[in-house]
Amino acid sequence: MKRSTYFYSILALLLIFSCGENKENTEFTEYSFDTENTFENQEAKPIQQKRKKHAIKPYYVMNKQFGMPIGAMPIPNNWTKKEQNSENIYFEGPDGIQVFGEVSNSFFYSNSPERNQYTLQTGSQVKPVKNIQRLIEEELKPLVEAEGFRFKNQFPLPQLAQFDNRFNSYLFKSTPEQRQNDCIVTEWESTDGKLMMVIVRYYIAQYTSIGGLDWGYTLNSLLAPKSEYDYAKNAYINSLVNFEINPKWIQVHNQYYAQTALQNNAAHQQRMANIQAHGEQIRAAGRASSQALDNQYNNWRSGQTASDASHSKYIDGIYERRNMTDPSGNIYKVDGYQNNVWMNNNNEYIATDNSLYNPNTDNTTNDYNWQQLEETNNGY
Repeated sequence: MKRSTYFYSILALLLIFSCGENKENTEFTEYSFDTENTFENQEAKPIQQKRKKHAIKPYYVMNKQFGMPIGAMPIPNNWTKKEQNSENIYFEGPDGIQVFGEVSNSFFYSNSPERNQYTLQTGSQVKPVKNIQRLIEEELKPLVEAEGFRFKNQFPLPQLAQFDNRFNSYLFKSTPEQRQNDCIVTEWESTDGKLMMVIVRYYIAQYTSIGGLDWGYTLNSLLAPKSEYDYAKNAYINSLVNFEINPKWIQVHNQYYAQTALQNNAAHQQRMANIQAHGEQIRAAGRASSQALDNQYNNWRSGQTASDASHSKYIDGIYERRNMTDPSGNIYKVDGYQNNVWMNNNNEYIATDNSLYNPNTDNTTNDYNWQQLEETNNGY
């Protein structure tokens, strides 16, 4: 049975309920890639360092959809990638440094109840907008403090907000958007004296041509002893701000979704031509107006969903996890690829390849009511 730690429970609860510091790289040498060699050979150029402790190496973030890296992040040489684990630890460094897998959440909202209802029917979340400070005050702080952490400090991180804006600007959009990114670093201290950093990466995207907006956030977090915290914090921020984007992935990604948009538009045009050919001028005029509005909205949702799905899928690919649903339609992120997964009312789950195993009949586990989960594509 896999049980989450206190910190991972904070991130999971956030999914349910839901920059002014000068960058100094004195601890790290300037980091760059040779795009002709880095992404083809997946080998980093030699990097000269003053102190071995602060030597860095590239970690490649792979995209399973297109079979290539999205890019690479520079991490300390002595950090290692953790295998899948219930604590959601992504990287682990010496002396108790733990970097957790990032968690993302997104919502749609419109002044039109019909649009909101349509969005819910497609499986997306609908929620009124909260700005980044309200998100921290009303959702992040109460949950973290309830786990025994004391809030110490927060500061903006505009460099990471600028990176997020630049990365998003490279991606194909079927509908123009007005997007704003923001980033705030929050710092916490536990009762046992450890220090924690939670980076809140916030965005809001408005679509003035069709109405409505998307908004959401990504959390990047680490936990470290006081003696290692400043080093770990600077190293992780450096790896996020200096993420090197693979231009070949951008090209392949955009070609794929641009072609998808063209095919959708062509299919719509053919449907309109068939209607006109049958001489239904009056009814066709009404349907054309309705179809045009629906197509515009669906193309927009398709483009946005495609971008969100692409991002979500590559994150899930990194963490080796998948979406699964219970009989009530609730969607969960589950580690690994075992054939049989059971979950109880405490969101604890058992994963096994034994098709005959049932925890409800197991004397060591049958004090809970277990429901079997099924794999689903919903949630992307």
